[in-house]
Amino acid sequence: MVFQGIDFHNVDSLVKQEQGYAMQRVPDWIRLQLNKSARDQVSFNGTGVELRFKIKSGEAVLHLKAEPGSEAMTAYIYYGSFQGGWQNSSKTIGTQETVLSIPGPEEPGILHRITRDCGLPFNPEVVRVVLPYGRCFFLGVEGEVEPPGPEDLPDRTYLAYGSSITHGSLALAPPCSYPFRIAQKLGCDYLNLGYAGSAFLEREMAEYIVSRKDWDFASVEMGINMLYGDFTVKQFEERVEAFVKVLSREERPVFATSIFRFNGSGAFQERAEVFREIVKNCAEGKLIFTDGTKLLDDPACISQDLIHPGIDGIYRIADRWSAVMKKYIQ
Repeated sequence: MVFQGIDFHNVDSLVKQEQGYAMQRVPDWIRLQLNKSARDQVSFNGTGVELRFKIKSGEAVLHLKAEPGSEAMTAYIYYGSFQGGWQNSSKTIGTQETVLSIPGPEEPGILHRITRDCGLPFNPEVVRVVLPYGRCFFLGVEGEVEPPGPEDLPDRTYLAYGSSITHGSLALAPPCSYPFRIAQKLGCDYLNLGYAGSAFLEREMAEYIVSRKDWDFASVEMGINMLYGDFTVKQFEERVEAFVKVLSREERPVFATSIFRFNGSGAFQERAEVFREIVKNCAEGKLIFTDGTKLLDDPACISQDLIHPGIDGIYRIADRWSAVMKKYIQ
């Protein structure tokens, strides 16, 4: 959506609240049918959200603030496909109103030449402020800015749905999440529908994904949130069956995976094997299925919390899954 000359990428609507404008990633008709955490919190997280604009006045000044969180709330700045230089690579967003001054790109002619010669997908004059995955609020912008046009952006888009692993937890920075990395590798744009702790495979979410016409291929990561939740094996199987049934009607490529390697206790490992088999039985032959342990199988690539991949594990998922996807989309 576009507001004040900015394209709020991966945002359905801005909701005026006391702290500022909250960024809601999905429309109310789907949000209100999701579980409580997804409905009230995670749908407003900055997962996959970018503020995109072209600067017409020398610099743009953004006014933002963040909710308090356990991790640093840092925005990362790109000029098209190029990471910002050290002066403009990242900006910390505080819990009080924070002012981010962002200049236009230096030497745009050189950046345009490299973009053309290397076949990079974004116009380097498009500033991309990649927000952290916590909740941020937009307060306003100073300077003359305009949203990018279709000609400034990649011509294909990848949509990713899944748990906190999809959402980017422990990627250390949003551009290190596997959806961002896969999009880079395949030269496309991305939409991140990661739902930390709340990817419960509601049939309504599958219907929403299929209803969107702004993606060319998609992936769904299924299982880990329901493994640690209050779901029985039968309930999980019913959810997966219904979720896959909706997605299987889609002509666009949909890639599916099950629970990645993790280092939790033996009881959870046994339950995970059952869940993986359910996903395989439901998805194989209907979606483009790859077992989660084929994408990540190394216990040394899991973080100290025993569940989430560390950054090396996330890179491995991106490398292996993008190699699978490339066979079907090019």
